[in-house]
This record gives sequence, C-alpha cells and structure tokens, in this order.
Amino acid sequence: MKKGFLWGAKAVVFALLISSIYLSYTQSNDPYRFFTGLGSEISISPNDDRLLFSYYKNGNEQIYSSSISGKDVQQLTTSSETRSHTPRYSNDGKKFLFLAKKADANEQNVLNVTNADGQTPQKVSDDSLHVTDAVFSKNNQQIYFIGMPASDLGKLEGTAEGGSNLYVADVQTGKVKQLTKKDYFSMGDLAVDDDDVYYTVFNEHEELYSYNLKANKEQRVNYNKLTGDIYETTFTPSGDQVAYTAVSKESENSSLYEYELFLFDIQSNKTEQLTTLKSSVNSPVFFHKQNKVIFLHDTAWAAQPEEYKLKTIDLKTKEIQEVKLSVPKDTNNSALNKLVGYIGNGYTIGLLYVVLLSLFTYSFHKNKHKPYVIPIISLSIAIVGVVASFVTAAVFDPWVGIAIGTLSIGIAACSIILFLIAFVIKQVTTTHNHSL
Repeated sequence: MKKGFLWGAKAVVFALLISSIYLSYTQSNDPYRFFTGLGSEISISPNDDRLLFSYYKNGNEQIYSSSISGKDVQQLTTSSETRSHTPRYSNDGKKFLFLAKKADANEQNVLNVTNADGQTPQKVSDDSLHVTDAVFSKNNQQIYFIGMPASDLGKLEGTAEGGSNLYVADVQTGKVKQLTKKDYFSMGDLAVDDDDVYYTVFNEHEELYSYNLKANKEQRVNYNKLTGDIYETTFTPSGDQVAYTAVSKESENSSLYEYELFLFDIQSNKTEQLTTLKSSVNSPVFFHKQNKVIFLHDTAWAAQPEEYKLKTIDLKTKEIQEVKLSVPKDTNNSALNKLVGYIGNGYTIGLLYVVLLSLFTYSFHKNKHKPYVIPIISLSIAIVGVVASFVTAAVFDPWVGIAIGTLSIGIAACSIILFLIAFVIKQVTTTHNHSL
C-alpha cells in the first residue's frame, strides 16, 4: 500500500470519526432531534370520542387529536420554536392543557391552557417554574400542577435548594398558589377527585400521596397492595380502581426491568397484572364510558427515542388491540435523518476507531518489533479510563464516572479487536517475507 494512499485513508477515516463523535454528542443531548413518532402522554375526552396525543415530526413535537379509532387526525398546536407535550382534557371537554418547552434539555416546561380546537392558547405558569405534570380540577375552574424552580434545572443532585411541590392555578384569573412546601426530589402522576389530589413521591421508592383540598393537608395513601415502586398511576372516573405500571416479578432479577400494566381494586384490595408485553407500558388512561384502558407500549425499550404503539385493553376480556393513528408521514428529510442517525451511532464510532487504528497498526507492519504498539496504547487508555471512572464516581459525580467507565469499556473491546488485527497483519507480513 503506497504511503500517500495510506495517509489519505487515515485522514478520511479520522474526519469521519470526528464527525461521528460530534453527531453522537449532539444526538445524546437531544435524541429526539430528528425523531418522528408518538410522544409519551395521551388523554381521552369525557365522551370517549376524541384522543389527545403529542407527535414528533422531524424533532418538532406538537399536540394532535384524533377520533378514538385513530382516524380524523388534526394538529392543534403549531409552534416551530417549542415542543408541546403532555396534553390533558378538561372534564367537560371544552379545553385542554399542555406543557411547552424549547428543544433543549435544560429549558423549563411552561403550562398552557387552550380551547379544545387549539385556538386562543394562554400561558398559565411563568418562566420561574418548571412544570412536570398538570391536571384539571373536577369543576374545571382550577389546574393542579407539579412544579419546581426553573433555576434548579440541570443542577447536580444535592446542589439545588428547591425541589418539586404541588401548585394550583385559577383558570379564569391565572393566579397561582403553592400548596405544599416539601421540596420533594421527585413528584408525578397527578390525579384528582372531588376532595383530593393524588400524586406519587419518591422516598427511597415510589409512594402514593394525597392532598386533601378541604383540610389543606397532605398524607401518604396506605393501600396495602400499592407498596414498592409504582409509576404512571391513574384512577377510574369513579375512583374505585387504580391502573399503574410496575416492574414485573419475572424481570426483577434481570439486567433490564420490564414495566407491565397492573390494576388495583380499592374495594377488594386486590391487584391484577394486565399485560405481559415484556417491555415498558406508559401513560395508562381509563375510558370514561367503557371498561377499557388505553396505553402506550414502548416497543424499543430501553432505547431512546422511544418507539410507542397505541393500544387498548378490555378489562373484562383482557383483549389487547392496537390503535393505528392516521398521522400523515413527513418524509422530506427522512433519508438524511436516518443517515445522520447511523453516522452518530455508537457502533459506528467504534468501527471507525478500529479502522483508523488498524491503519496505523499497518504502518508498523514492516517492523516485527512494533505490530502491537497501537493496540497496547489503546488498551492502556482503556485501563486508565476505568481507574478514572472509579475516582470520578467516588470524588465528584457518579453519573460522570459511569459515563467514563462505559466509554472505557468500549475502548477496551475495540482494543481486543485491534490485537487480533495486529496478529493477522503480523502473520501475513511474516509469510510474505518468508516467501521472498
């Protein structure tokens, strides 16, 4: 192989490697940058005739509605600067609320309310709060929401002064009042009835709490069968059953937890597992007039972005059916987006790393004492990285340490491949020299 061609190949592969690392970094900060597909929250109208959901088109997430069968899809929000998500119908179906944020990991969610057709949207919360969930009161006059100081977004665990609390906003006046002052590390899964607001709180594990609106008092809900980690809790309109997701017993000892759908009956105090999809179930919602639950099934669990399918389950027959949404496909940039996704893939980075160092290894093929120099250097970097990951995790930040450790393990795997390539190059070169 001529020297000029070899150095040219090195330059091209190096440029591709840098490009792949850059694209991987930007995509890891925002895995939805080019994504087209369903968002993570849904809502059903009081008459069970319309469905609200968020949908991405090439990274732009907006609110849509459809018939309950997935037909007659209408786009309700149209912002090109913010992503709109987490829609919730009011109890009379005349309005819906949603959250909106700029397409950045450290931008806060702002609470908005609008008419059912998406017209005349109004901002409810200001930029000082980051809203994570919201729900209408039974009389539709208030919106209860979970918020935290926007200034705490992006801070490391333990460094933020404020946490999450329960708030209420008056729909007519827009006046916001803070109801709790507990500064919880994590809150979510809002639900409401005539007297109480329900939500989950993370205290070593997920627990169900309620805030009594008459007594202005918070307490933990002591349902015997709702111990342990529970997620995505939602109540039937009558309040006698709770649907939630939790880790299935079959996956408790596996490397990847599987989150199935469960149903808890308050009167009988019994829990029933509804699904065995062996992946992850999100956003269960009860129908108002039918004995059914609609939910999102993440078929790509646990990768990002999620690949959701919309499904329903009949609570009597346990029959599961998929609802296919007639959302128009936007294919203008699909080929380019897929190409960028492939280039920014971690496997692509590993492949280019191996190819580049293999070219450098080949440069030493004429010197029988140096065929393993490059693999040894690569493995040494991996070993130093593993040590650094433990130090970083212990002294600075565990998550950064995990990231360094994961990268180092990847480099170590590539190094093993490089040793094999160096061995092959050495054998071929030795055979060639003997033949001469």
